[in-house]
Amino acid sequence: MMNYVARSIRVGASSILHSRLPSSFIARKSTLTQVFSEKAIHPIKANGFVFLSAQLPADENCKLVGGSVSNQTHKMLQNASHVLQAAGSKLENVVKVNLFVKDFHMIEEVNEVYAEYFPQRPARTAGQVTFMPAGAEMMVDLVAVVDEE
Repeated sequence: MMNYVARSIRVGASSILHSRLPSSFIARKSTLTQVFSEKAIHPIKANGFVFLSAQLPADENCKLVGGSVSNQTHKMLQNASHVLQAAGSKLENVVKVNLFVKDFHMIEEVNEVYAEYFPQRPARTAGQVTFMPAGAEMMVDLVAVVDEE
């Protein structure tokens, strides 16, 4: 019964999107492009946006960086910047951020660094997550507008 309800909700939401948005706004399979970068795997470009997920504070060998919360935050956002550049965008074009921290007591120090990278103050959701990939203490997902080519 629960699967039926969940499927009905997904189908219903999809129907609403398709009926209310012009077809040019809805990502079609043919408009999705994977962007490969040395700094991350699987960012997706679709309809003038680039979607980055699970950006971690890791070095070029995919090893998590240690140190202060500030140091980790800088590294995570620098990595995101490199991936955005590879996809034809930049941090200034970010319109949505999902920020996850292992302990919400970290958020004040994260916010200090975050403000340096996002003076435009994109829409943001922040939350505490007890488990993240590779045992990371923080992670960020971003949506950015792609620069016109």
